Amino acid sequence: MKRTLLPIWLVLAASAITVQAQSGPPPAGYGTMGMTVPPPANYGAPMVPAYPNSMPPPTVGAAVAPPPVGYTDPYAAPPPPTGMSALPPQGTSPYGAPPPAPGTYGGPADMSYGNAMVPGIVNFNYVEFNYRYIQPKNKGLDGANTIGGTLSVALFEPLFLKFGAYWGSGKGAGTAGATNSDYDFAAIQAAVGFHTQLVDRRLQFTGEAGLLYANLKSTNSSVSFSNGAIYVRPALRFTATEAIEIQAGVTVSSADKYDSKVLDLSGYFRVMPKFDVGIGADFGDTTRGFRGNLRYRW
Repeated sequence: MKRTLLPIWLVLAASAITVQAQSGPPPAGYGTMGMTVPPPANYGAPMVPAYPNSMPPPTVGAAVAPPPVGYTDPYAAPPPPTGMSALPPQGTSPYGAPPPAPGTYGGPADMSYGNAMVPGIVNFNYVEFNYRYIQPKNKGLDGANTIGGTLSVALFEPLFLKFGAYWGSGKGAGTAGATNSDYDFAAIQAAVGFHTQLVDRRLQFTGEAGLLYANLKSTNSSVSFSNGAIYVRPALRFTATEAIEIQAGVTVSSADKYDSKVLDLSGYFRVMPKFDVGIGADFGDTTRGFRGNLRYRW
């Protein structure tokens, strides 16, 4: 019986030794009682990235792999816009009109606060019609009712052309040799001018130089005259508000039978986007006048 059990025991022992050799050494702490085993180095690490599209945290002792081609951090600051950037410049939006461009206050450069469809009230492209009452200082003549017009055309900055004409008629006052003498009065002018901005962007200085011709025909030839002259006119045009313009100028000419010096004052008020009404007065050395104006700008 013993001879029979001995070979069986030897076979079982050899099998146990073979199984232990194939399973490897036991883990650390195997077989100990009451001892704490430390967890692995990455124990408790998150199984998902902390931020979307970010790389997982590096493991201890492992090299960090570069991000894949085309990867962009969604939380990074955007690059500054350049000429090649797809981002719109700061302050602009594809959903609205761009901000108005800077320019002179209500003047020709900014086209009335950046609106290219509405010219500013201080403008050099306009046509003007006026009624003027002229009172000669010659006591032998009554005042004359005149009508006239002015055309201004802007050339390249800062030049402009200006043309004007008016006509009227009056009666004699019965004194100074002009008894019951009717008269007709007419004048035309043509000039070239320039404009420039002064200290304040609302204030424009203008200067004109041109030719002036005036003619007065009367049934009493003693008061008739015909006079051609060269004149210059410096003036100021001030934009008081977006809808109000104030003008002041002095005309000096070589005339000897008509006004050689005239001070003119005018005010315009915008009633429509391109339409103004105005009043004014002229004070010369031989006449004085008062006028009402209708002006259209473009």
